[in-house]
Amino acid sequence: MSIMQQIKQIDIREQNLKNVYDYVLHSSGASRAKIAKALGLSRPSSSSLVDELLSMGALFEDGKEEGERGVGRTPIVIRADFRRHFCIVLFWKPKRISASVVSMAQDKSGAERVLESTECPVSSAKEYGKCSLRLLRDFKNKYEKAYGKDKYLGSVLVLPGIVDPLRRAVLSHPLGIDLETGRRIISEIEESGENSVGILNDNAILGYAAMQRLNLQEKNFLYINLSTGIGAAYFMKGEIFGDAGGKLTQFGHIIVHPGGSLCSCGAHGCLEAEIGERALQEQFASYFGKEELKPLLEGELLRKIIDGRKKADGIYTAVKEKFLKDLSLAISNVSTMVFPDLILLGGFFSLWGEDFLEELKAEINRIGFSYIMQDLHLLYSKEEKEELQAAAADYFFSRYFHFTERKIEGIHLG
Repeated sequence: MSIMQQIKQIDIREQNLKNVYDYVLHSSGASRAKIAKALGLSRPSSSSLVDELLSMGALFEDGKEEGERGVGRTPIVIRADFRRHFCIVLFWKPKRISASVVSMAQDKSGAERVLESTECPVSSAKEYGKCSLRLLRDFKNKYEKAYGKDKYLGSVLVLPGIVDPLRRAVLSHPLGIDLETGRRIISEIEESGENSVGILNDNAILGYAAMQRLNLQEKNFLYINLSTGIGAAYFMKGEIFGDAGGKLTQFGHIIVHPGGSLCSCGAHGCLEAEIGERALQEQFASYFGKEELKPLLEGELLRKIIDGRKKADGIYTAVKEKFLKDLSLAISNVSTMVFPDLILLGGFFSLWGEDFLEELKAEINRIGFSYIMQDLHLLYSKEEKEELQAAAADYFFSRYFHFTERKIEGIHLG
C-alpha cells in the first residue's frame, strides 16, 4: 500500500470516528445498529468505530434501551462521554483574564461543565501571554493530578481582536496590544513548551455559542457584538467564514461617517469610533462628571444612558438616533456583500429593548437594498458566561481534536 493510500485511509477513519461521535452526542437512544443506519456504514464498520471510541473514553455504554423489543438482543444505548476530560479556557479582557476549567461532558449545561473559575489582573498589555501561561499551568497541574495527564485536552485563549496566523501575532485595540507586542506574546506561548493551545477571536466564539444555544435554522447569519468595541463573525452554512481569527470580519471598522471621528485603527468614521463605548464617553463626557465616567466600561455607560438617568437632557434620544442611523448603515452595507438570513445582535445591544429592533429594521428597509432587506431577520443574543466558556472548549475540540491520535496537538491561531 502506498503512503498516499495510507494517509487517505487514516483521513477516512478520522472522519468516520468524528461522525459517529457527533451522531451519538446529538441523538438520544443511539445504538450500534442506529449508528450504522444513520451514517450509511456496515454493521461491522460501525461496531469497530464504536469500540475504538469506547476505548478512548469518547463514548460509554449506558445499559439496555428501554421500550425497544424485537427479534434478537435488546440494543445497548451508547452515549457521548469525555466526562473526565477537560479544557482550560481563558478570556482576555481589559486589564484582566477570566480563567475556567471546563469539563468536556458536552451533553451537560454550561453551568454544570464549568468546574472552577478565577480572575487574574493584568498590569500591562505585554503581560497577557505570561499571565495566561501561569494560569494554564496552575490549573493543568491541579486537574491532571485529579483526573490523569491523559484527560487534559488543551487550552483556549479568547480575545477581542485579530489573531493572525501569517504574522504569528495578535492585535487588540481594546486590550492595548499592538502588532509588535502581539508577536512577542505568541512567541512566548510557542516557546513555553505548551503544545495544545488554541488562540481565537471572541466574536467567533460568541456567534458559535449563539448558534448552539438557539439551534439556528438560518445557517447564513451575521453575529454582531457590542462590548468595549464592536465586532462581528459571519457564519456561512453553519460554519465560521474564514476561521476563528477575526481577520475577515472587521465589522466595527466599516466607515459610516467618512472623515468622522478618529478610530484606534487609524481610519476616520468607523462604526466603532462613532457608537463604541469609548466613543460615547468622548462624545458625552461633558454631561457626566469624571467620577461618573471613571468606572463605566463594558456596557455600563450605555446602561446609564438607557435606564433613564440622562433622558431629561436629551442624551438618550441623541444616542438612540445615532445608533439607529449608524448601525443600519453598516448592516445595510455588509448585507449586500454576504446576504445573511439573520442578524444576531449580541453583547450590550439588548439593553435597547425589543422596540429598538423594530425601529432598526424599519431604518434598514428604508436605506438598504430592498430586495435583500425585506427578508432580513433581527434577534438579540443574550449570552451566559458559562455558555461562552463551554462554547470555546467545544469549538476548539471540534476543530482540532484528532480521534485517530486521541489528542489535540500544536499552537493553533484562529
